[in-house]
Amino acid sequence: MNDACSLVLATDRDIDELMSWFPDAGSVDIWGGPKFRYPFTRGSFVKDCGIEKMISYSLRAADGRMIAFGQRYARDNRAHLARLIASPAARRQGYGRRLIEELIETVRREGKYADVSLFVYRHNEPAYRCYLQLGFRVQPYPEKAVLREQCYFLTRPVELAAAVAG
Repeated sequence: MNDACSLVLATDRDIDELMSWFPDAGSVDIWGGPKFRYPFTRGSFVKDCGIEKMISYSLRAADGRMIAFGQRYARDNRAHLARLIASPAARRQGYGRRLIEELIETVRREGKYADVSLFVYRHNEPAYRCYLQLGFRVQPYPEKAVLREQCYFLTRPVELAAAVAG
């Protein structure tokens, strides 16, 4: 992995690129959940992403390519991470981990939340292992959250970032 990555706010152009990363309904479901429509149009994709409700970020390589995407929003007095993905061409190279570290750093700098959370499908072993390596731990499932039998709910303290990253 090249360390010359930067996390930036996602642009309209990034949404077009992101749409190309999903070749089928299964890939959209594991990323966006069962309510995310497939096949999608640009309009349905933007709406299902919740672009207007969440802060969306792109992780860019030194040459400007978007290599990962993620979102965050407030949920139950935590910063909640959602729709985390690395580009198909950049998978298994550490960019997912880098994306999460950078997202947590934005939360730390903001100073509003002590913890971050996320959901992951139980069958998404690569993502689940990555989250555990980053210090996330499985927690009791939120009462009003859907997919209780299909997903894990994980949290970690924001300030754990320095200790885990090392």
